[in-house]
Amino acid sequence: MRTHAIHALAFAVLLAVAPPPGLAQETVFYKCTDAKGSVTMQNGTPCAPGQKQEVRRIGEVRTVPVPAKRASVEAPPPAPLFGDFVLVHGPNMKRKPAPEAAVLPPPPPLFQCKTWEGDTYYGEEETPEARCVPLQVTGIGGNAGIGAGTACEMKPDACTAIPAEQACDAWLRRLDEAEFKLKYAGRDNQEERQRVFDAVDAKIKASSCSPVAPADPTKTPNPAGAQKP
Repeated sequence: MRTHAIHALAFAVLLAVAPPPGLAQETVFYKCTDAKGSVTMQNGTPCAPGQKQEVRRIGEVRTVPVPAKRASVEAPPPAPLFGDFVLVHGPNMKRKPAPEAAVLPPPPPLFQCKTWEGDTYYGEEETPEARCVPLQVTGIGGNAGIGAGTACEMKPDACTAIPAEQACDAWLRRLDEAEFKLKYAGRDNQEERQRVFDAVDAKIKASSCSPVAPADPTKTPNPAGAQKP
């Protein structure tokens, strides 16, 4: 009798925690980017604190029955998007081109590049220098640790030009990422990260993408070292 009661209680608990009928199971992927730009993909595990986190949901949205008509009907919440990464935390572009900056020249060409490992980044070179990818070298007696030399394979990055209508968004996104690395990447290479941020910021402010109105909208800024007439 006691065993029967225990089984009945366990069955009741399972019914209480079981998902309701018709609810499709979804998978959540987390795309994590640390301050050094390294990207990792995690299934079901959120990114660590201090990392930029984007999520991608894969699954189906269950069918929700139409509620009974009420006196005041509230607008339903927007349906979740599946298949696209959504920014949760990390660099978040808040800058927008100032209307007064429209008189300035367009920004320099920008390219979105992908490494052989699948990491993406923005660059100003259509054909950047190829990367030396280490190869495993077999040493004496087939042991990789005894008398083994070093070797690598040169692999280029694949780059695609950013369309002109998306140039400002891409440049401002690049500035946000440079600012994120400058603030949260620790003290290592801080001078180099500051130099990168200042260079990107200067190019944006000298172009029509500048989020700050130029001092004199009728004149473009003189490049560093240029002689005024």
